[in-house]
Amino acid sequence: MKQHQPAAEIAAGNPWYLADQFRAQLGSPGRRRVIEHRWRAFARMIAEWRGDSRPAPLRVLDAGCGDGINLVGLPEVARMASAALTVSGVDYNPVRLERAHEVAPEARLHQASLYELPFRENAFDVLLCNHVIEHVPDVARALAELFRVLRRSGLLIVGVPNEGCLTAQLRNHWIQPSIGRDTDHVNFFTADTLAAALSAAGFDIRRIERETYFFPHSYINAGLNELTAGHWLMAGLRRVFPSQAGGLIVSAIKPAQEQGT
Repeated sequence: MKQHQPAAEIAAGNPWYLADQFRAQLGSPGRRRVIEHRWRAFARMIAEWRGDSRPAPLRVLDAGCGDGINLVGLPEVARMASAALTVSGVDYNPVRLERAHEVAPEARLHQASLYELPFRENAFDVLLCNHVIEHVPDVARALAELFRVLRRSGLLIVGVPNEGCLTAQLRNHWIQPSIGRDTDHVNFFTADTLAAALSAAGFDIRRIERETYFFPHSYINAGLNELTAGHWLMAGLRRVFPSQAGGLIVSAIKPAQEQGT
């Protein structure tokens, strides 16, 4: 399966390449609540990985930074994790990189594919790859490249929608089949399949966190997340049915030594 070419998709007006991600993800209190919960999860994972050490600023790469939502959130993540960060970002979509530069001018941004990152081996202490690899046809190749640029004992944080779960499949194939037809997602992960992909790439899984609940209709799902009571209902459903969470966030470590050494 070939990867989409951003120039062609942008010229064709494909909304997956042009839509305002800030409006989509931070444009309402309910959506912002989900993103801020995600930032707290990133901070917990970084703090847990660092322990009590206080090294020099951590070199962080946002791999697939899009419009820069997480670049904007990383200073708050750093504060919560009591860590100093130097931040880089990469995306293969030039429209999104321009937007990211506007909101995070201090970040070092590069246009590149996850298949060919423009960095040396062991360049980063922490890699963030959030809601990206569900779009990537060759996941093994992308994860191998992330493994290459992460230093030994470094931290990888990966977030994906939990679209392999039963309620997601009901939505995509039966309740709202238009989503299944129109999405540019090519991978539909569960916790097990995501963990297997990361393990096959050489990473050691440390933690899997689940966020919200995958209600099998997008409009009802969005409406529930906008209500405080709906938010707590979704949180309760996630605790009762963890396999049907709306999203997955995994922390993993690049081993300190090569396998077999």
